[in-house]
Amino acid sequence: MAPAGHFPLFRLGTLLARQLSKPIADRIKQFALDHPWFRRAVCARTGRAFHTVQLRLRLWTLALRQPRALPPLSEQAALSAGADILGEIAVFGLGGLIVVYEVNRQADKQEDKVLEEESRRVAVLLSLEELRRELALQQRDLDRLQAALRRLAPPRRAAPPPAPTPPSPERSTPPMSSSPTTPTSERSTSPASASPISPKSEHCTPPLSDSSTPPPPDSTTPPTTEYPPPPVSVRE
Repeated sequence: MAPAGHFPLFRLGTLLARQLSKPIADRIKQFALDHPWFRRAVCARTGRAFHTVQLRLRLWTLALRQPRALPPLSEQAALSAGADILGEIAVFGLGGLIVVYEVNRQADKQEDKVLEEESRRVAVLLSLEELRRELALQQRDLDRLQAALRRLAPPRRAAPPPAPTPPSPERSTPPMSSSPTTPTSERSTSPASASPISPKSEHCTPPLSDSSTPPPPDSTTPPTTEYPPPPVSVRE
């Protein structure tokens, strides 16, 4: 069953008009019989006019010659035709009123719907404005609490800057040994060296270098102390 807001009122009005057309025509005929002025001025004249228009339209449709004067309609037939026409007019008038009412109702319903949508939109905007106001208050309270925490917290000490990296020292040549060495010329002039050397002792004596200065020590090995060569023993 359809709800009351969506009930087809137009269809109900059409059905009601069809059912009331015949009773309304009978009521008009009875009223015309009881009132002679209404019978002559309204019902009979309306019936004769409708008969004349209907007959001329039929002749025009059949492409026949239009006569100047049409045969008159009897009073009883004119009264019946006039009553039927007035009943149809009443029914159509009632249907027109129903249509106008339905249109106005739909327009009012649409307007109510628009007003409802507008009120809902205004309510949403008001709620959004209220939420913005509450958010602003909460943000203000949060800022105040953060400021209080910053005042209560101890100040942070700044970290010391990193120490500069010292430059890499250049590798220096280690100093020469301070032990006394006997020059080659002195060894050659000593009396021990002047004595003849046996062939067996030649293999025990290491050969001397031609240069008088010792080679520079390697930078990667530790310096070693040089000692004088042992004395050569001479067999008599």
